Amino acid sequence: MGKIQTILIALDFTVGLLVASTSLQAALTSTAIVSGSTTAVVAADPISYQGRLSDNGSPASGSYDFQFILKDAASAGNTLGEAIKMTLSVQSGVFSASLPWSPSLFPGSARWIEVRVRPTPSSGSAVSETEAPYAVLERQRIQTTPYALRSLTSGTVESVPVQSLPASVPLIGSTGKLDSTLLASDIARSSEISAALSSFQNDLQQVVAKSEASQAVLTSKLAALAQENALLKQSVQVLSAPTRSGWMSASFSPTDPDLVRDGFSLVSTVPAPDWKAGSLNSAPTARIGASSVWTGQEWIVWGGLAAGNFPVKTGARYRADLDLWSSLSTLNSPSERSGQSAVWTGKEMIVWGGLKSGAYLNDGAKYLADDQAWGAVTTDGSPSARSGHSSAWTGRYMVIFGGKNAEGLKADGSLYDPTANKWTPLPMNGAPPEARCDATMIWTGSALIVWGGESSKGYLASGAILPFDAQGVPGEWAQLAIPSGISGRIFHVSAWDGKRLIVWGGLGSSGQRFGDGAVFDLGAGTWTTIPSLGAPTPRSQATGVWTGEEFVVFGGKTTSAGLATATGAAWRPSTGWRPLSLPVAETARANANSAWTGSLLLVFGGESQTGLPVGDLQRLEVRAPWYLYRRGPLSN
Repeated sequence: MGKIQTILIALDFTVGLLVASTSLQAALTSTAIVSGSTTAVVAADPISYQGRLSDNGSPASGSYDFQFILKDAASAGNTLGEAIKMTLSVQSGVFSASLPWSPSLFPGSARWIEVRVRPTPSSGSAVSETEAPYAVLERQRIQTTPYALRSLTSGTVESVPVQSLPASVPLIGSTGKLDSTLLASDIARSSEISAALSSFQNDLQQVVAKSEASQAVLTSKLAALAQENALLKQSVQVLSAPTRSGWMSASFSPTDPDLVRDGFSLVSTVPAPDWKAGSLNSAPTARIGASSVWTGQEWIVWGGLAAGNFPVKTGARYRADLDLWSSLSTLNSPSERSGQSAVWTGKEMIVWGGLKSGAYLNDGAKYLADDQAWGAVTTDGSPSARSGHSSAWTGRYMVIFGGKNAEGLKADGSLYDPTANKWTPLPMNGAPPEARCDATMIWTGSALIVWGGESSKGYLASGAILPFDAQGVPGEWAQLAIPSGISGRIFHVSAWDGKRLIVWGGLGSSGQRFGDGAVFDLGAGTWTTIPSLGAPTPRSQATGVWTGEEFVVFGGKTTSAGLATATGAAWRPSTGWRPLSLPVAETARANANSAWTGSLLLVFGGESQTGLPVGDLQRLEVRAPWYLYRRGPLSN
C-alpha cells in the first residue's frame, strides 16, 4: 500500500493532500461554563471526524479499515480510553467518522488522535494486523470549539462542581454549587461598581481640566521663549555684521569691492586644495574612450581602447570614500568595444552600442551593482548598430539618439525599458534634430535636449527638445534657438545645473579649438554667452562636471598639434572663472572619464600628450581659495 498521510484544517480541504478535520461540538443540556474559566467542559456527544485520504498520491476510494486512538501527547505518551475500530467507505478520498469517547477523557488537557488505516482485505476486516498491517498516520491535535451558555430562567441553571470553576466566581452557595439566589447581592455589587465608575469619571474630568490648564501655561511659556530666541538671533546678526571693527569676513575674491568699500583689508588666504593621486590597486588598465557612471556611492568604469588601440571588456568599481577599486566580473559582460554609451538607472549600468575592430555594434548588457553581475539586454527591436551616438536616462528609459555606422549618420533612436527588457522606437514627430553624431544630449527631469554634433553639412550649433509627460511618455520635438556668436562644434564639454544647459569649448569644422561657451535657460528658452575673462585656454575633448556651485573644465587638447593639457578652470555664474590648481605633469590628458562625487572631482584614463592611454586616477576637492578680510582693531 502506498503512503497515506493526514493534515488537519479548520474549514475547507486542501486539494491534493490528505486532510482530516476534527471538532468538539457542544450541545449541553445540563452543564454550564463560567466566563473567565480556561477549563472546557465537554459534552457526551460523539466527536465528528472528517478527513480526506490519499493513497499513493491519488484520492483513495473503496473500503478502508480505520483505528482511532486517543493520546495525551503529540508523540509517545499514553493511550486514553479504548481504541475505536470501524470500516468506512471512502469516496474520492473523503471519509467521515463518529467517535463516541467518554467526556471524562477531556478534562481540559491537550488531546491528540492517532489514526491507523489499511485497505479492507478481500477476506474482510477480521484479518489480523500481522497479515495486513495498518499504516500509522501523523497524530492530529483536537481543537476545541469555544461556546457559551445562556439560561432563560436563572432557576433552571444546573450546578457544576466547584472544582471546575475559577476562584473568582461570585455565585457559589453553601453547597459549593452555583446558586441563583445570590444574584440579588451580585446586582447590588454591580450598583456599587457603577457608583465607583461614576466617581472615577469625575476624577478623570478633573485631571483633564488640570492638564488643559497646564498646556495653556506651557503654550504661553513657549511663545515667550520664541520671542526671546528671535531677539537672540537679531543680536547675533548684529555682532557678526562685517562692518563691526575687528571682525573677520571671508570672500572668494582677493579684491572684494564691497568689503574694500567698507574699510576691510585682506589679511590672509586659504588656498584651494591640491590634486591627490588615487589608488591604482585593482584599478582598470590604462585606456581611452571608456564609459563610466557615478552611482551615488561608486564610480564604475568599463570598456574603451587599451594600448595598441585594442578594445577591452574589463572594468572596475571605485569607492571614493575608501579610495578602493574592485574589478568587475566579465561573465556575461558585453563584448570588448569603444565608442559605446552608458547610463545609470539607479540600480544598474546599461552599456550599449559602440565599435569593435571596425564593426559597429547594436547590442549591450546591464550591470546590476547589488548582484555584481551582468544581465542581458535584448536586441529584439533595438536600434541599428552605431557608434558616436548620444544617450540619457529619463528615470524610465535609456534613450539612444543619432550616431553613425557604415551607412552614415543616423537621425533616429530608441527608448529602452530595462524593467520590461524592451525597445521602442523614439518618436520623431514635430521638429526633430537632423542626423548627427558626437552631440550633447541632456535629461532635464522633464525633457531631452539635443545640441551640437557633426552633420552631413558640417558641425552644428542647432538642437531640439523633446518633452515627456508625467507618465514618462515622449511628446513632440521642438527646435531650440541657435545661440548668438557660438559656432557649431563637436567634442565640447556640457553639463546640466538643474535649470540650464551649459556648453563650452570644442572643435570647429575647420579644426580650430574653441574657448567660448553659452548657457541655455530652459524656462526662458534663451541662450546667454559665458564670459571669457579668466576662461581656460581653447580646447576640445576636455572633461567637465557641475558641482552644484561651479562648472569645472579639466584637460583636453589645446594646441593645433592636438597636445593634451593638465590645466583647467571652474566657472561660478556669480563671480566668473578661476583657475584650478595644477596636478603633476604626467596627468595631462584628453578624452578622459570624470565624475563628481558630491565633494570630489575624479578623473581617470584618457589620452596622454604622446597619444598613449593613461591609467592613473586623480582626485580634486573642488573649492575656491578663501580670502580673509579684517576691519581694524576690535572696538569697545
